[in-house]
Amino acid sequence: MSLVVSLSSPTAEEWKVDSAREIHYTNGSLGWSECSRSVEPIGKEFELVWSKVQKGGVEIIGLVSATSNEKKSQDSNDDDNIDELKENYKNNHKEWTKTGKDVDHYKIMGLDHLRWRATDNDIKLAYKKMILVVHPDKNQDLGGNDEAFKALVKSNNILSDIKKRRAYDSTDPFDDDIPTADEEGDFFEIFEPVFESNSRWSNVQPVPKLGDMDTPYDKVVKFYNFWWSFKSWRDFTFEDDHDLDNADSREEKRWMERENEKKRVKQRKIEAARIQDLANLAYKKDPRIQKKLKEEDDKKNAHKNAKNEAKRKAQEEKEAAEKAEKERIEAEEKRKKEEAEEKKRIKAEQTALLKKGKIQFRDICKSFQPPQKIEDVELVIATLDNLQLGELTKEMETKDNVTDKKAVFLVQLNAIQEKQREAERIYQEQRKALLNNKKEAKPERPWTEDELHLLAKAIQKYPPGVTKRWESVASCIPTRSLKDVIAKAKTSQPTQQQSFSKPEAAPSGSDYEKLKAKVGHVEIKSELSSKVDLGQYPVGTTSNGTESTTTTASSTVETAKPAAKKETTTATEWTPEEQKLLEEALQKVDKNAEDRWDQIATHIGTKSKKDCVARFKYLATVVKNIQPAK
Repeated sequence: MSLVVSLSSPTAEEWKVDSAREIHYTNGSLGWSECSRSVEPIGKEFELVWSKVQKGGVEIIGLVSATSNEKKSQDSNDDDNIDELKENYKNNHKEWTKTGKDVDHYKIMGLDHLRWRATDNDIKLAYKKMILVVHPDKNQDLGGNDEAFKALVKSNNILSDIKKRRAYDSTDPFDDDIPTADEEGDFFEIFEPVFESNSRWSNVQPVPKLGDMDTPYDKVVKFYNFWWSFKSWRDFTFEDDHDLDNADSREEKRWMERENEKKRVKQRKIEAARIQDLANLAYKKDPRIQKKLKEEDDKKNAHKNAKNEAKRKAQEEKEAAEKAEKERIEAEEKRKKEEAEEKKRIKAEQTALLKKGKIQFRDICKSFQPPQKIEDVELVIATLDNLQLGELTKEMETKDNVTDKKAVFLVQLNAIQEKQREAERIYQEQRKALLNNKKEAKPERPWTEDELHLLAKAIQKYPPGVTKRWESVASCIPTRSLKDVIAKAKTSQPTQQQSFSKPEAAPSGSDYEKLKAKVGHVEIKSELSSKVDLGQYPVGTTSNGTESTTTTASSTVETAKPAAKKETTTATEWTPEEQKLLEEALQKVDKNAEDRWDQIATHIGTKSKKDCVARFKYLATVVKNIQPAK
């Protein structure tokens, strides 16, 4: 009895080349077809399969019992096979004794019909059968040839050793040709035999099949991935140019090995390139791949067309929206323009009507005796609106005589004047109340010397640019509020400490006094550091004959603030006539003119543009310093 099972993928331990078990496994990921093997229920092989059965790794298909008839038929087949081997030995045993590369080891072993497809088990069985035929003790009737037995042992040794067998299998005639790109015909009929013949060189067995048009696409992809990563065991030692046994020395032998290895590497590269060309050509001409690529292109084009269509629709919608918005804006502008024109027309009509009404009203008032004052007539016109003025005009026109018309006018005039007097009275009362409130307000508490000193120190401690400067300054003076500190700083020039505290007399014997006693009074005439005495420049008068505001400069120069002394002045003297011409030019020439100072210098005649600008800055500084003293 034997156990028939369907086996799963092999492990590395199970697939060792020296393993005695001949188990073929399935791998659905590579598209291999399911296979079944008969396993005898004894030994390690059965234990391995049975452990997989327990884990669910294999599927039990059924139990097969070998009947006695089957055993008898099998024995009879073996007997017939042995008779054939004996007949083969009788006819060919002389050829087996040949030496050299022409010996056919598969033919000697009786495996000529299988050759490279023969498994290790097939080789073992064939060797056992051939022993019964070739052994000298078993073939006395055939002459008992020892050379034939030695040839059988040699063939078994070569075919049983995986390395020697691969080297021998590589010497078998093999067609390395692959289909061309121009070859026409059925794809599967052309390429399937080529892949089948080249599968013999694969390190991984069994090799996936090419399949047909119904093969799933993922298996097709895995088939080509297998051939693109094809690992060949093909041996090219039979094409070596040098025989190591013919070497005369060790160095020559090593040289022969290197030369042979170079040729083998070259042959392996050629073989790998040939397999790659075969896989690439098949992939290019495979109708399944072409169909899939066409489907992907159609899908990509459909997606692209849909995207372009959506983009086109979006563009059309955008253009339609822009067109609608443009039309709406144009309609809105047109409506606003019509409304503006209508308002303008109505305003023009009202203006014309108002003008006409004013003319009628003035004409009626001109007929009054004695004539009414123009101020009174214009007062009524300015106070009343268009409707009220029209009603007043109509009421005056209904009167027959001038006296009645004037009476109506006087009534309206008295009413307007009464309203003005009432408004004036209310304004005066409010103004008087405001003044009284100011008088009743508590007078400002004067600053003490200590507070001024603290304010000066705080302002120097917190210069302009410090964050929250005035809050920090006010915190240094606890007796004053932030409002008081800011007000005092504005009125007392906070940048100068002497404005808040009494000036301290320079101590005798100071460095300044010593330097002055040593050097004496020296006038520095350098242009950059010279100080101008404001009193030495005569000033002019205005065009109406009155004295100019600059005439007070000489009297106030001594009391001018320290900041004014830092201003630079002109380097030349100005006569009263030149001063007068400068003032006239400043009044006549437009301030916004680009060549204003050129025009002013031309008007004066004796001064340059630079002198005029410097004189103007100087006068502005003098006036600015004099104003607080008034």
